[in-house]
Amino acid sequence: MNISVSNLQNALKAATENLPIAAETNETPTPAGVFTPPSHIRALRPQALLVIGARGVGKTFWTQALRQEDIRKVLQQDIPELADVRVTIGYTNKANPDAYPSSRQFSSLIKKYDAADIWRTVLVRAVASQQEVAPFSPFQFRSWEEHVADVSNNPESVDRFLYEANKVLATTGTRILVLFDALDRVADSWNAIDALTTALLRTTLQLSTYSHIKGKVFLREDHYNRLAITFPDASKLCATRVELSWKRAELYGLLWKHLCNSAGQSGQLLRDLFERYIGGGLVNEMNIWLFSRTVNLSDDTLRPLFHALTGSYMGKDKRRGIPYVWTVGHLADARQQTSPRSFMAAICRACEDSRENHASAEYAIHYESIKCGVQYASEIRVAEMQEDNPWAENLLTLLKGRTVPCPFQDVQALWEEKYPHGPGMLIDSYPEHTPPEFAKQRWQDVREKLERLGFCMKLEDGRFNMPDLYRVGFRLGRRGGVKPLP
Repeated sequence: MNISVSNLQNALKAATENLPIAAETNETPTPAGVFTPPSHIRALRPQALLVIGARGVGKTFWTQALRQEDIRKVLQQDIPELADVRVTIGYTNKANPDAYPSSRQFSSLIKKYDAADIWRTVLVRAVASQQEVAPFSPFQFRSWEEHVADVSNNPESVDRFLYEANKVLATTGTRILVLFDALDRVADSWNAIDALTTALLRTTLQLSTYSHIKGKVFLREDHYNRLAITFPDASKLCATRVELSWKRAELYGLLWKHLCNSAGQSGQLLRDLFERYIGGGLVNEMNIWLFSRTVNLSDDTLRPLFHALTGSYMGKDKRRGIPYVWTVGHLADARQQTSPRSFMAAICRACEDSRENHASAEYAIHYESIKCGVQYASEIRVAEMQEDNPWAENLLTLLKGRTVPCPFQDVQALWEEKYPHGPGMLIDSYPEHTPPEFAKQRWQDVREKLERLGFCMKLEDGRFNMPDLYRVGFRLGRRGGVKPLP
């Protein structure tokens, strides 16, 4: 069966309109949008107390997804430990004053109470909300300050309550999993954030001694690396750590999971295309299209499928690159990690641009549109950097119009011109969001910090370079590379 480019472009437009490209979303995850890479299965098990990941790799998605009972049922095929688990949220970026304090309340509470007591109050509230244990909870929820004071003044009552609650839950065969996410927003300053996060990690480790009450902390990679985790038995917590990452084939598997579950004729057309290249790969369960457990979602099978949409080259021949490889590669940070959010954003924009500007092309997704997608994803990533690391965004903005790779001396000269007294001046500009160690460091140390964050890299000859994911959005040039944003 021949599928016209026009029909395929229309189908892709409909299928990609709701791709997950934003960090903040009010949409609740559904089983149709869940794709679980093998490396994520271990992270979703209740016994994994600490899950680390960069921006956009799925921490908030999994926090929201695990909350949904229908999604947990799907995940149970690979993670049987999720059976009979109830999930509650101990903190995330969505306001829920009944479950946890707001960031302003946290900032106020930590000035008066021990950070661990604040989190123990959150945990007591989560456990006491379960119908099996609510009748014998000694704590009455009033205001957060009153409740924290009550917990702080009655440590023995807290321990006794959690002990008895665990016994009751064990009798009923029910397990409670409390999730914590978006901790970089839990308070107004990094000092308060770090104090609260460290206390939560220690509290989560202590909670792990209970058989039927567990906590799981999702933490940004740069946030985790900044913490001094030196409390007793911290190594036991770190031993459970799982890092979220995505291989190239997993990114394309996620894409096709969304495409194949598109509604109406668009979904049918894209499923037909998928089956043409990967026969027998789809099964329908309760009106959700799932990949069969025997399907081979590898580079070898997914590459020709993607090239059915794009063609085989990023131009007239292979010297310009292979779309399947090129797309993911040009969305990688300096550590060669590509997030699904950046990938989905680029694909969404590429489909839109192809339909608008290349309707008569040979393939549904034009290679110039893929470059446009990279520009769009880069712009989003730079905006996210401004939120997370404004000091870094400010330094890299100074390089606008330059061409990379370039000698680091040229970069340092621009930084010194703006900050003649050294990196410590960044603290004056962004006191709550700049590493305090910059006060005593050199520009070389700042460069190494940027490299660890994945914003830039050092070539073998010592030159400064920047991956396209950031270079394009910061308006830096590179010979033969994707054009920077205007």
